[in-house]
Amino acid sequence: MTDQELTKRRMDEEQALGFLLLACKQLGYSLDQVQQIHSSMNLQFNKHSPDVAKKEGEKWFSSTKSTRRNNYSNLKNESNKKYKRANVRIPKISESNRSRKLREKNERIVKELNRMEYGPCGLFKLIRKCRGD
Repeated sequence: MTDQELTKRRMDEEQALGFLLLACKQLGYSLDQVQQIHSSMNLQFNKHSPDVAKKEGEKWFSSTKSTRRNNYSNLKNESNKKYKRANVRIPKISESNRSRKLREKNERIVKELNRMEYGPCGLFKLIRKCRGD
């Protein structure tokens, strides 16, 4: 490629910002995050020339690649580890005083209702059977 073709292919700042905004939209960044990236990118445009930015950006990205490879290999090694199970027993929770008292009260109510329906010692029930009710 000639220098003219390279110059034609290079983006201007507005085009680069447009691609940046489209990428942020696709990744679902919040408006605050997009504004921070946009202002940082404008700052970098003013601070560095395109060639320096390309060189520094590639240098940083290649260093993160080696870090990511090391992290991936560490994850791979960690996945081979065998883990011990925790022997934790779930404690038996005893009945609370409130629920015990409520249960006893309910049992007394049921006994009283049965006594009212069947009579003392089931006398009313026997009378009904004898009558044929």
